[in-house]
Amino acid sequence: MHKPMWQRVRTSAYTLPALGYLALSLIVMAPVLPVFSVAILGGPIAEVDGWQNVWNLWWAHRALTTPTNPFFTNLLFYPQGVDLTLQTLNISNGVLFLPVTALFGPIAAYNAAVLTALVLSGIGGYALALRVSGDRLAAFIGGAVFAFSPFHLTKIWDGQLEMITLQWAAFYAFFLLRAVEELRLRDALVAGVFLALTGYTSWYYLFFFGIYGLFFAAIWLAGAARERRVPMLRQLVAVAGSGAALLMPLLIAVPRAASAMLAISDPWFNPANPLDRILIRSANLFDLFLPNGLHPLWGSAIEALVRTWHPYIGAWNVALGYTALALAAVALALARTRAWRWAVIGLAAIALSLGPVVQIGIMRTTIPLPYQILLAIPGMELARRPSHFVVIATLTLAPLVALGLRELSARVSLRSGNAVMGVAAALIAFEFAPPHWTTHSFSVHPYYARIAAEPGAVVELPPPFESSAPLKAQMIHGQPLVGGFVSRIPLYPFAEYAPGVRQLWRMRPDTTHLFVVPADDRLMELNAYGIRHIIVHWRQIPIERHSEAREALHQVVGDLPPVYVDQDISAYIVPLIDAAPFVYAAFGSGWHPEERHGERRWRWMGEEGEIILVNTSQLDMPVHLFLYLQAYQTRRQALILFDHQPLETLTIQPKASGIAVRLLAPPGEHRLLLRAPADRDPNVPGRTVSIAVFDARLFTLVQAEKR
Repeated sequence: MHKPMWQRVRTSAYTLPALGYLALSLIVMAPVLPVFSVAILGGPIAEVDGWQNVWNLWWAHRALTTPTNPFFTNLLFYPQGVDLTLQTLNISNGVLFLPVTALFGPIAAYNAAVLTALVLSGIGGYALALRVSGDRLAAFIGGAVFAFSPFHLTKIWDGQLEMITLQWAAFYAFFLLRAVEELRLRDALVAGVFLALTGYTSWYYLFFFGIYGLFFAAIWLAGAARERRVPMLRQLVAVAGSGAALLMPLLIAVPRAASAMLAISDPWFNPANPLDRILIRSANLFDLFLPNGLHPLWGSAIEALVRTWHPYIGAWNVALGYTALALAAVALALARTRAWRWAVIGLAAIALSLGPVVQIGIMRTTIPLPYQILLAIPGMELARRPSHFVVIATLTLAPLVALGLRELSARVSLRSGNAVMGVAAALIAFEFAPPHWTTHSFSVHPYYARIAAEPGAVVELPPPFESSAPLKAQMIHGQPLVGGFVSRIPLYPFAEYAPGVRQLWRMRPDTTHLFVVPADDRLMELNAYGIRHIIVHWRQIPIERHSEAREALHQVVGDLPPVYVDQDISAYIVPLIDAAPFVYAAFGSGWHPEERHGERRWRWMGEEGEIILVNTSQLDMPVHLFLYLQAYQTRRQALILFDHQPLETLTIQPKASGIAVRLLAPPGEHRLLLRAPADRDPNVPGRTVSIAVFDARLFTLVQAEKR
């Protein structure tokens, strides 16, 4: 059979496919092209995650041109900063699109990254499909199935740039295949480079395609002739070794980054059923049989149905496409020797996408699934999105679709073969039609431009937990932010314990008298922290919280008037004060809630209670800590530790008496720990008590001299 004319054109095997994928990508992204530098595509989740990824590009440019370590920023969760190693930073995009960010801004860079991901994912899928099938037109359609799959378009719909960037995984799969087939070290090393690029883009994809690599190695080694197994194994080791070597800086930083995170940073975590957060993000059996949930004709109806078992997440669209699956079945029937390996990997990925147990609609069964093996591996609690394993299935469809089309067209005449290709392409295009896109324009309150020239940290109310609006504003004003929006929330004791800040963070006034001196100047404390701006978004605070929020604000700024007020915000600038250095203390873990009887107040601790001391100055500070303590029922020996080092042992009597602890506190945060034997509290089930504190005060040498 003669080759079609376009396959005989004397040009690179990839030039025409690349132009084809570019044309398709421009069609998919058509709504955003006229507003390329001021708006992004997506659905409701993109309004949050999309702008977070625009901020990632902005931060990467700022860090790399300073230069600063891009994996750590003190612009968020000020003043401690936040480690970005385990966040959705996708530094590969930050580096690749640095020139676009510099010339046209981070929004243009984001859209350029999305467009590039579509085109290069198509080329990567095409390269893999062409190597397996040998038919360029069939491979082009196979690459399009991967690049424009419902899963991929859903990632654009959700604005998750790290998940949109699929091209590195596709090139990794291609060079991995070539490495074991041609046994050239160069291919193995290049596969390792693309595996590392995958890791520098998305931890999820590194995990998924690490599993893919294991499947691939097992299947190809099992099917290889005995004399080829050792050379193939050397190639696979070279892939893993080169990838691990390039990823080493990231892998070394993981334990440190994980230790700084909250143990549970998922808003949908249910302590009564810890698997909930995984099960709700697992593919449902029904999901696999549904059509494209973003389709402009039936997408809304499919989404309404799917939301009954995926109520909170956007990553529910795992449709593989009926035409693509039919062509994969043809490949298995007519080209089994070339197709079966890809089918096994794809089916294994689908099985893993179903999560720990079988779910059918709203029904959760107890039937275990292979994903439970992964959960048994230490550290795998971070891999809490099983449905994303479908991405591997979409990749394996590229060679399977190409093989199926090749076999069908080979059994008919040239003209009929082209017609088969055309009909298949049309059906796939219809099934994979993109949604009615929404464009999200960049807009922030004009007040933020005014504070760009007023250096100092910014406190936003309400605190920015699940909103990217403060990140958008930060791209305008450039000042550090108390709190922030990140994918994995860090431990942030500063906002919980620092006087002045904690009232704003909780949006309620302090009612405790322990470690609080009402005469202290909160504005002085804000100056010491470097906080200059307080911006209150009253419309975003529930109306029933307004009273508490106003009391908290008054407790911190007193009668300080706002410098700007309109229907959206009230803005305060903390006046510059010559603040004396000071140390503050707060109760940490181990203490029960404060109790009171009339004017008397106290707190019980269990077996141990933590007191946090923070020296805000740059010098060692002498500290006098006064505690008025009482033991429960009988006298108790209390061990006092300072920064994990034993300080002294005291005998605490059942009658309240005062103790004084003298310390030299270096700059920064410290822990004073009290330990004492505890008994069950007969008045409160499940509670143990040992020592109560009735008064707690802290004095520095500076404060003592003033008094």
